[in-house]
Amino acid sequence: MTEATQSETAEAIELSSVEPEQKKQPSKPLPDNIKYGEDAFYDVKPLSEVAFLITTPTGKNLKGKTKYIGLHSNNLMLLEVPKASPKEMAVFFQRGYAIKACVISESGEGARIYFKSKLEYVIDAGGNSLFLITLPAATQVAAGLRESARLELALDGVLSPQSQNVQCQIRDISSTGCLIVVERHLTNHKVGDLISLNILETESDKVIEPQILEAVVRNIKMTSRYGKLGVQFEKDSIDSVASLIERLHFCQMSQKFTI
Repeated sequence: MTEATQSETAEAIELSSVEPEQKKQPSKPLPDNIKYGEDAFYDVKPLSEVAFLITTPTGKNLKGKTKYIGLHSNNLMLLEVPKASPKEMAVFFQRGYAIKACVISESGEGARIYFKSKLEYVIDAGGNSLFLITLPAATQVAAGLRESARLELALDGVLSPQSQNVQCQIRDISSTGCLIVVERHLTNHKVGDLISLNILETESDKVIEPQILEAVVRNIKMTSRYGKLGVQFEKDSIDSVASLIERLHFCQMSQKFTI
């Protein structure tokens, strides 16, 4: 966490906002990139990354990153309290202070959601503290973070089938990459590692041909229980992945794709 001047933070973190005039013209067709209220956060998953900038009435700024928790029924948004000194907490986390933020939505093609709001409450729970902000009336959405949309699914798989044989689950997939979830204590992968992967049939637990897909680890997120690996498929595996995606069908019960 760092304190910065207005110009420094403007260069370091670009957070778009929606002008109030746009909300006063409901008779006009809504721009595709403008979303209102809770609709904007429908696809945002808990623990998604949030970049923020808090500004005091005297013009002091605090920038940082934190995690999105969810929405409260009283038109509030819950965020994790980031790592901050006692002085920063006392100076910046006050009710009514302005906050600009950008939350990452990883669903589908991916999107950045920009908005302005105000701080409301801080829930002090030691290392598990939260702060609440007003649910923004309008947001600006920059969609298309990925080359192709990812389909949500839940397929069992095996990491490193030729050596470690680690059980895992594939949570989403596209023609270029997928999200692999594995028990935290079973993974020591690093960004840039080349991994091999088997994907299993939903009902029979048989390995889907071809038996091995290869991919490069592009990002890693850790929770208290899981390691989540975002991987990009190697060129030799692209055709096989495309064939796999063609076999997927949507399950109404689970609201996810399966085989």
